[in-house]
Amino acid sequence: MLNDPPRPDDLPDGPTGYAALPPDYPPPPPGAATGAGQRPPPGDGTARSPLRLVLAAVAVLAVVTAVVLTAWRVGNPPPAARPSLPATSPGTTTAAPSPGSTANQDHPAALNAFYTQRLTWSPCADNPQHRCTTMQVPVDYSKPGGDRFTLALRKAPATDPAKRLGSLVINPGGPGASGVEYAQYASFVFSPAVRAAYDIVGFDPRGIGASSPVRCLGNSDMDLLFSADPTPDSPAERSTLLADVDGVTKRCAARGGVRAMHMSTAEVARDMDVMRVLLGDEKLNFFGGSYGTFLGAMYADAFPKKVGRMVLDSAMSPNQTDNQEMTYDIQGFESSIDAFIGWCVARPDCALGRDRAAARQKIVDLLDAVEKKGLTTSQPGLARIGEGWVGFSIFMCLYSDTSWPTLNKGLAQAFTGKGDILLSKGMSVVARSSNGTYAPSTYLQAMLPVRCADWPRSKVDASVLAEQRKAKAAHPLWARMTGELYDNCRSWPTPGRAEKGTTLAVGADPILVIGNERDPATPIGGTKQLARDLDSGTLLISDHDGHGTYYAGNPCVDSAVDGYLLRGKVPGNGTTC
Repeated sequence: MLNDPPRPDDLPDGPTGYAALPPDYPPPPPGAATGAGQRPPPGDGTARSPLRLVLAAVAVLAVVTAVVLTAWRVGNPPPAARPSLPATSPGTTTAAPSPGSTANQDHPAALNAFYTQRLTWSPCADNPQHRCTTMQVPVDYSKPGGDRFTLALRKAPATDPAKRLGSLVINPGGPGASGVEYAQYASFVFSPAVRAAYDIVGFDPRGIGASSPVRCLGNSDMDLLFSADPTPDSPAERSTLLADVDGVTKRCAARGGVRAMHMSTAEVARDMDVMRVLLGDEKLNFFGGSYGTFLGAMYADAFPKKVGRMVLDSAMSPNQTDNQEMTYDIQGFESSIDAFIGWCVARPDCALGRDRAAARQKIVDLLDAVEKKGLTTSQPGLARIGEGWVGFSIFMCLYSDTSWPTLNKGLAQAFTGKGDILLSKGMSVVARSSNGTYAPSTYLQAMLPVRCADWPRSKVDASVLAEQRKAKAAHPLWARMTGELYDNCRSWPTPGRAEKGTTLAVGADPILVIGNERDPATPIGGTKQLARDLDSGTLLISDHDGHGTYYAGNPCVDSAVDGYLLRGKVPGNGTTC
């Protein structure tokens, strides 16, 4: 996660060089109006940490398991909001590109109504210094006269207008995390110098958050997948697991309807080009974290001549194959668990003892025991949890070293047969309350429709299965954390994206790709591949642990990124900080 803050459920004795973030942003007072692009607090009434939705952002890609893929929330989608174009409101500040501006060119005539709409900005309900608005995009770009998504935007204006360079559009990943929330905390995510020079603009992608949300699964569906056995030991158990997963996928498609079929990152990239023009920018300046790097790469490939200064933090490549993804996942997990074990065994209270070689096996043995007996908890409705919740929670604790103390204490408790600490961690990540409901705001609602549109369908043949078996045998802890490898989109009614397999964004200006050496979610192998796959990609590596690189405790990285965003200075390709 970008600048991963200590969570309320994380214990305070964590060693970290990561930048601290503020306490939870207070929700608007009871009864206060919710401004355009703003979202109410979670259903249980608790406030959230600023980037809470980002934490598990890439877990689905990093660990393709029944456990991590568990996560979407029910609700019939609300009727489509469809104000006229252009939409304006009396008494508010409006901004739009002039008809002859260079920003307002090179779009199909059929989309003219969208590219020429006016953005109506007004003070955000929770922070009058920020501005909020909405914009319209077609649900189906091949049918621009049809249904529309209403996208929510939030802008943190440049703090020094005299130094303003333009807009910096941002996306925190997910897929399904809120860019509106991300921009809410712009002053804690970007350096003062970047904040002075750019309007930081976050948006909720189509079907997500406050942007005509698509909610396709219920609480029971999510709990079903978390409670499923991710490591089946017999054909019957495997058949049950796959039937459960297929059922979830089919229910999501049925409830999500047509809109769920149009939540691809390729379509979000087209939305961003409309946004670029409406913001008045000739080129798109963009900062994408985690799955947001996939969005940046897709935009750059579709609109290479419209790429401005683009930073892709903790990356993955649209060209990744299944085997490459598995290789990167193993590398990311192994380096992250080794870093945790190294920290733990140096402590007198380490739950794994003082022997590094034996520590990994103790976690393997724990997960094997949990598969057979489970762990008891005091959580209503979850009196006993299995490998699903336990493995997911362990993996989430590896996202940042601020969570290592939680993992240590959670493992210590788990060795006694209890799972309250680990369960608390897992529930906080997926926004599950103690009454068994998942917050409507959770990014997990969008995970399945987006992933099933974004990635080519898995080709599972004998050679692939043999490679998977070999990898599992060589990495037994990773195998238990990953669980059964399968295509959770096989029952989705539309095909996935066609494979690219080519150089991306030919002709684009330099694109800066950055990542941590030890990232469990978007491993450094995937970051390196994206830098290679982009025609103008430049790689910058941080010798750091965790998920999220910029403004996370490495001044060398921060200086390089700021130099690029502010002055266009590109660091040497392959630089390590």
